[in-house]
Amino acid sequence: MRPITEIIVHATATRANWMDGYPTGAKVAEVKRWHVEDNGWSDIGYHFLIDRDGTVATGRPIERTGAHVKGHNNGSIGVSLFGGHGSAETDAFSDHFTEAQDAALRELLADLDSTYGPGLKISGHNEYAAKACPGFNVAKWLAGALPPVDADPAADPDYTAATKLRWRLAEIRDTANRALAGE
Repeated sequence: MRPITEIIVHATATRANWMDGYPTGAKVAEVKRWHVEDNGWSDIGYHFLIDRDGTVATGRPIERTGAHVKGHNNGSIGVSLFGGHGSAETDAFSDHFTEAQDAALRELLADLDSTYGPGLKISGHNEYAAKACPGFNVAKWLAGALPPVDADPAADPDYTAATKLRWRLAEIRDTANRALAGE
């Protein structure tokens, strides 16, 4: 297995109603067609794609280096949200994506960090390229979404994998807040 150090969030830049009524698999197949036939790549560039209803689909196998951010594919996992057409880097997540996508992305990030971390860096494509993609500031989105944590996780009598993930997400939130504050 290749070493993973980062998850990079993207958007497909499709309209909210793009391929309405089609199953997620058909949408993934269309994105794969864009990448393979239109760009000449060997496979879809993203490892995961998240549909408007929160369905998480697999793209390129994680064992294979992605094709989603020039110069930053080694050691990273690419996750793309369906939507984001006409977005700007300064937009809010909710301007272009659904609550179901928000929940699915958070759960996927936690699962990936649990599997390949802890401590994976989570960033947006717009941090590496002059693009709006994914159509929001990932650090601000992460920072604003988690409840504060006041106790030591080891002291939690119901300490479980879910609790551990909650604590890891709180650490990510705190790191994002420090980055936004310029610390």
